Amino acid sequence: LEEVAELFGAADGFVMVSPEYNHSVSPALTNTLNYFGASRFAFKPSAIVTYSAGRWGGARAAVGMRPFLSELGCLPVSAMVHVHEAAKMLDEAG
Repeated sequence: LEEVAELFGAADGFVMVSPEYNHSVSPALTNTLNYFGASRFAFKPSAIVTYSAGRWGGARAAVGMRPFLSELGCLPVSAMVHVHEAAKMLDEAG
């Protein structure tokens, strides 16, 4: 975890990628970010990318992620990427 903390601290910004999980952000992502605390993320830009099996591409997760990242001190960019029907959109080659 110390290595991950160093990586977070050294990063110039973040691309937060999350599946939609019960109409929200992945608990694994929120638990990880909460563990390291706000000081590692303060004043760093963050892009939001979400995906889901449905037609909305995780948009509901993204809506919840924006205030969460703001509370950590990140500066979420306004544009978001939503990958709908992820199993059809992505294959082994990406």
